[in-house]
Amino acid sequence: MKQKIQDLLRRGIIRSSTSSYSASISVVEKKNRIIRVCSALIGLNAATIDDEQSLSNMRELMDTIAKAKYYSS
Repeated sequence: MKQKIQDLLRRGIIRSSTSSYSASISVVEKKNRIIRVCSALIGLNAATIDDEQSLSNMRELMDTIAKAKYYSS
């Protein structure tokens, strides 16, 4: 597992981060040899501000943007 992570680092696919908005991850190989990536969002949740505004109805939102040609945030 460590060799795989080192290879990903060497190839530039993943990188270390010191951002206050980063999340730590754990890479675990399961018994069936499938690799699972788990993230710990505790630090990220502490660094973000709760939004007290309720979310829009997702179906209405998707209907609204379905015909759009360009998207922007």
